[in-house]
Formats: sequence, structure tokens, C-alpha cells
Amino acid sequence: MKVHLLQVPPTADPSNWVKKECVYCGISIYVRISYVKRGQGRFCSISCGTTYRNKTDNPAKNPEVRAKISANHADFSGSKNPMFGVRGPAAPGYIDGRNAFPMAVWHRLKMTKPSVCEECGEVVSGKRLYAHHKDKNRKNNVLNNLQIVCVRCHNNILHKRQRDTLGRFMKEEVV
Repeated sequence: MKVHLLQVPPTADPSNWVKKECVYCGISIYVRISYVKRGQGRFCSISCGTTYRNKTDNPAKNPEVRAKISANHADFSGSKNPMFGVRGPAAPGYIDGRNAFPMAVWHRLKMTKPSVCEECGEVVSGKRLYAHHKDKNRKNNVLNNLQIVCVRCHNNILHKRQRDTLGRFMKEEVV
């Protein structure tokens, strides 16, 4: 959809233009005759066209369509969710004996060690800070086994993984 003009350009041939009214806001605009023949040139701007379409042609506003959508989409909020309260091996985030890195261990690690990568010495914070298990056993959360590292060192130095042709990490680690 093009934005149309409020007056015919001075260099244009006036016989190729026709005066129309915006369907949504009622502003008088000049539209090329070729646009009118294709069924375009009904709105003064993209905004008017989008607003008009959302208010008039929106299928979700139709009561029959709305009832069909409601009938086909069950409510899975809260206790109706099949994963609500699921713990242990059945939980979606469960990985080899744990759901996630325990927050208490993370807080102890942050209190005892500075936010500096132990591999490259870069000062890091927030989500760019990783806890690396030196013995590569995720269940061993003893502070002596944990090392604070930046995301770059964690992915490229400590866990040397090959990349596929698209640049994504492969699951196997290079020994």
C-alpha cells in the first residue's frame, strides 16, 4: 500500500490522477488512475489502511469465528497445565539428575570469588558469567571444583566443541 498525495505533483500530468477520499479518515487525496484500476488508492496512508482492516475485516471480531476459536483451544493455565507441578525426571528442564544449577551454590560462588574470568582475566557480570565444573561433573558443586569464567572462555577454551557447516556447536566435545 502506498502513501498517496494531498495534491498532484507539479511535474506530473494531471490527467493521470484522480481525486479520491480516504475510506478511513475522509481526507481528500490524489491517486494515480492506474492504482484505482487495480483496486488500490483507498487510503491516505498505510496506518489508515491497517487500522481500517483491523476494525472491519478482523475475523476474531466475528462471534461465530470467536466461538470456534474458543472451542478448539482449551485453557491450559495454572493447574490445568499438564506440566504443572511436575518435578524430577518428568520435568522438561531435567538434565542428568538435576533441574538447574542450584542458586544457593551460585550465590556462595559469587560471594567467595570476584567477577573476573579465571581464564582470560576479563571483568564480567550478569548473564555473561558462567560457573565451570573443573572435573566436568555437574553434580559436584563443591566450591573448589567451580571456576568463574566468561562465556567466550567457557565455550571456546574449556569446552572445545566443533562447529558444523552453519557455525552451530555440535554435541560432541573435541578431546
